[in-house]
Amino acid sequence: MSEAGVSPQSHTKVKLATRRRVGGAWREIRRGAAASRIKDLFYGMGPDGIDMALADALSVLTQHGPMRMGELAEALHITPATATRAVDCLVDKGLAERVKAVDDLRSILVSATDEGNARYGVISARIGTGLEQILGEFNEAEQTQLADLLERFVTAVDHYVANQDNAPDRS
Repeated sequence: MSEAGVSPQSHTKVKLATRRRVGGAWREIRRGAAASRIKDLFYGMGPDGIDMALADALSVLTQHGPMRMGELAEALHITPATATRAVDCLVDKGLAERVKAVDDLRSILVSATDEGNARYGVISARIGTGLEQILGEFNEAEQTQLADLLERFVTAVDHYVANQDNAPDRS
């Protein structure tokens, strides 16, 4: 028996059950029935809707101002090619524009347009209202604990990915 009278086999079963619960919750957040609806509620539907990835790019542009494509890609943790495709879509929707950099006329900066800033303002307000209602299911201490645990979870995922990227090829 180990600590608190729990056998190693029982402890392993609890750890496995917990991993399954976390995995199931993660899947439900990403793919559950409510996931599609929450996307619509936060990011809009139809011609006024915007993909979450585009909203992420628009968020960075509205919060940080004009930036080079590489800076946007780095801020979003995506490849420059993916950032370029996202910006192409934002430009097509009139939400972003490309302008020559003043300090280097060979460089192009990307920035949100007035329409892009307004659209992100609406999205941000929707998300804020939604999170306020969702978090209303938790008391203040639980909200703080949830935020702390989610931040730690994100850090743990980042560490896992970094370790896998640096690991020798296992094939």
